[in-house]
Amino acid sequence: MIPRIDLTVDPSFPEGVPMAMPSEEEIDEEGYGFFRGVWDISGATREEALMVIEEERRLVALVDQGAGTPEEFEAVATALEDGAPDSLPPGFAAGHPDSEILEIVGDGDRDEGVLDGLEIGVAGLSFALSSIGCFPAASCRGHLREHAWSERPIVLFAAEPQTVHWLTPLVRDSGCGFGDGSGHGELLFVEAPSISNFVELANRIVAQSEQRVSS
Repeated sequence: MIPRIDLTVDPSFPEGVPMAMPSEEEIDEEGYGFFRGVWDISGATREEALMVIEEERRLVALVDQGAGTPEEFEAVATALEDGAPDSLPPGFAAGHPDSEILEIVGDGDRDEGVLDGLEIGVAGLSFALSSIGCFPAASCRGHLREHAWSERPIVLFAAEPQTVHWLTPLVRDSGCGFGDGSGHGELLFVEAPSISNFVELANRIVAQSEQRVSS
């Protein structure tokens, strides 16, 4: 069961929000925007974005099938991301002995993360935005736990105004909305009630990106 929250979004072009790409001097090994635990994924190709989107779609479907509640979705997704079997819901392994989830999670000694280390539900959109020239600065799929960084799916990014104009109908049609992220620099954000909306937006971006380049 994919979590969904009650969230009113504004899909209109975010007038008044500062929009500009960061200069090279403003980007360090932790990216841009005064965030911790982030890294630079700018400059992704469309092909790279498509690979991440496809893998994310597969993982979302796996977690959705193995989770009966939003709480279980959070636990299983975290276990997949971290390679942490102890994060799985109690009795999950016994109840799903043949699940591919157990194979991906492993025994806790996995060296590599999934989705280039980004969270399930925001990785595809982050790479899709990167592939059209935006600078993804931070992201969170939204968490149910106390003291979560965000309670709803959110991706903060830098972009030029013309790119945001192009994105606006795609954001609207996928059920997402914009917001002002300028407290962290010249950033805006896209948010949604569910990661399902983000998966849809990522797909719309890459589907339309070739047409945007040729127009």
